[in-house]
Amino acid sequence: MEPLTEKNFTIIDPPGMSTLAFLVNNPEEGTDYCTLQKIEFTLPNPKDCSEKTFYIDPKDAAFENNIILLTIGPDKALLNTAVFTQDNRLYISKKPTNIGFKVLFSDENMDFKDLKYTPNFKRPISIIDPDIPDEVHPVLYYDETENMVKAKVRLQSNKSYIALEIKAD
Repeated sequence: MEPLTEKNFTIIDPPGMSTLAFLVNNPEEGTDYCTLQKIEFTLPNPKDCSEKTFYIDPKDAAFENNIILLTIGPDKALLNTAVFTQDNRLYISKKPTNIGFKVLFSDENMDFKDLKYTPNFKRPISIIDPDIPDEVHPVLYYDETENMVKAKVRLQSNKSYIALEIKAD
């Protein structure tokens, strides 16, 4: 990754909180859900983990990019929408946006299955472990009956996860 050639923005997290950013892509053919792409970040100052610089790959950059910011803390999670413009400005919504999310919880270890991927390996749902906080990485497999790539996510018992998906308007 060449941070100097990519579009970027910086977020400073409140104490005890950690922010994840997701690029919201238009729904692909045959689905009503937008695909989500986690935006990678670096810590400009490794001693200060509250400042993160997020990088959008030029091939994913549009005139305006819709972004979801998920800030997770020990007792709460904040969900904001933002627009990242061509001139490297991030405009974060002041009012909460109506975004649906689910909390996944089970008394037993389980596999959350059948996460469908698009042909270019994007997916319409992201499962987040609030303890890390980061995405739970799925294991890909090929479903021969449906002739498509799917994924399984292993969820631990007695632990909550956040499932984030966005339906197009």
